[in-house]
Amino acid sequence: MSMKHAAGEGTRRKHAGLACIAAMAAAGAAYADGSDNSINDTWALRALAGYSRTGGTTDTSSANALLHVAHVTGDWKFLFGIEGLYGSTRGQTTAQAWDTYIQANYNFTPRLFWYSSLRYDDNKFSGFVYQATAATGMGYQFIRSDDTKLRGQLGVGARRLRPEMLTLNAVGAIVSSTGLPAMTDAVLDASVTLEHDFNKYTKLLANAAMESGRENTMTTYGIALQVKMSAKLSLAAGYQLVHNSKPPAGVGSSSSLTTLNLVYEHKNKDLPPE
Repeated sequence: MSMKHAAGEGTRRKHAGLACIAAMAAAGAAYADGSDNSINDTWALRALAGYSRTGGTTDTSSANALLHVAHVTGDWKFLFGIEGLYGSTRGQTTAQAWDTYIQANYNFTPRLFWYSSLRYDDNKFSGFVYQATAATGMGYQFIRSDDTKLRGQLGVGARRLRPEMLTLNAVGAIVSSTGLPAMTDAVLDASVTLEHDFNKYTKLLANAAMESGRENTMTTYGIALQVKMSAKLSLAAGYQLVHNSKPPAGVGSSSSLTTLNLVYEHKNKDLPPE
């Protein structure tokens, strides 16, 4: 089915999605600043937001937001994350994406854990209406020193995805889209995350994740340099690359995002946010 995308509708969706993430981040920050240390000792939170706008011959604007929360109880660890992105050129939507995940880890030892996760990706310009994955497997904390934390996990799962054919105009906005039949396949699920403190003010965050199946392999790479301004607030410059191996014809296989963000963190030395 072909569908026209109105710029006004896209803008409303952008504001609603990013406002929701920002509201959740503010609520989490307020909760984390509470006075009950027995509760705070089991939580960690990382929230960030960024916005840019350029004028002149070509008006462009972009906004992004992220909220990651971690909670531990006994041998269980629960992770939640939601991210959103919007971009426009000459008043037309040229980027719009959001994704969310939830994961539960059970620690067999301080380093070895089992995980089960659910993830949903919705990128209007990727050539897929959505990609939803349920996975389970094993993970290991390779390094967990005060300065460096390196974790990897590997598992299997099932993914439901729906490709679509897109028609773009000269600016890069969607003129029409035609949904194709949804497909389900088995996937290999893998990820690696690294956090390294160079000193008490500066740290590096990096990650790589892959969902590989017969219908598509989606790979995500990210890196950010974060500089502390206060005990809770930092500035972060980041870069992300997303690659889909089998997008529909006419849709690019890779997209990248460069950001400069304000970051709020409620830290916990035993439970870094993820």
